[in-house]
Amino acid sequence: MRFLLTALVVCLVSVGSLGSSRAQQQDTLLQQIKKNGLIRICQAPYPPYNVKNPQTGDWEGLNVDLVKEIAAVLSVKIENIDSSFSTLIPSLLTHKCDLSAAATYVTPARAEQVLFTTSYASDTKVAFVPVDSSFKTYADIDKSNVTIVTRSGTAEETFARHFFKQAKIKPTTSDATQAHLLDVAAGRSDAAFAGRSGGLLFLKQNPNMKLRVIEDKELDPSRFALMLPGGEYQLQQYLN
Repeated sequence: MRFLLTALVVCLVSVGSLGSSRAQQQDTLLQQIKKNGLIRICQAPYPPYNVKNPQTGDWEGLNVDLVKEIAAVLSVKIENIDSSFSTLIPSLLTHKCDLSAAATYVTPARAEQVLFTTSYASDTKVAFVPVDSSFKTYADIDKSNVTIVTRSGTAEETFARHFFKQAKIKPTTSDATQAHLLDVAAGRSDAAFAGRSGGLLFLKQNPNMKLRVIEDKELDPSRFALMLPGGEYQLQQYLN
C-alpha cells in the first residue's frame, strides 16, 4: 500500500511539473517580441480605428496609433499583416500575428479562444439602408424577402443571425473598407448590419453613398479590445 501511495504522489508531482513547464513555455511571447525586435500586428479595416491608406498602402487610425505607442515602449519595429475579421483569431492561433489591433468586440465565444486586453472603446450595432428606402424599423427589414449583408466572422454577423428571424443574412468576406455598405449602395443587398460609429464615419467621408441609419433602438452595446494568443498572460498584463 505504501508503495502504491508513493508511486501515486510521484506521478501527480510529475504531471503537475509537466503542466507548469508547458504553461511557462507558452507564456513567452513578450520575451520573443523583445528578442526579435519585431511585433507582428493583424489589421482589419474598420474606421476610424483601422484604415488602409489607398495611396500609400499604410495603415492609419486610432488603433494603429495605439500600436505605434506600444512598439515605441517595447523598442521594437512593427510588421502589419493584412487580415479580415474572419481570419483574425486563426492568425493568432497559428502564430501568424502576435497581436490583433483590429477594432474587435469582446465576446464570450472569442474569449474561449484568445485573450483580450483592457477595453478602450465601445459601439452599438445598427442597420444601414438606402435613403429612399421605406424601411423605418428593424421589424421592417426582418422579412423573408429582405437581404441583410454583414461582414463575415464579426460580432455583427453573429448578432444578426440571432436577432433577425426571417431576413436572409449574407456575409461578405471582402477586405474592402465597409464592404457591406458598398454592397447596399450597389443595390446587391437591402440593408447592411454594421457598427454605428464606423459606418457613420464612412458615410461622412463618402457623401455620394446615399445610405442612412434605421433610427430604431440601440442594439447590443459592446466593448472593443485588442486580442492576443491564449496563454500569453505576461503580454496581456504588459499591454494592460
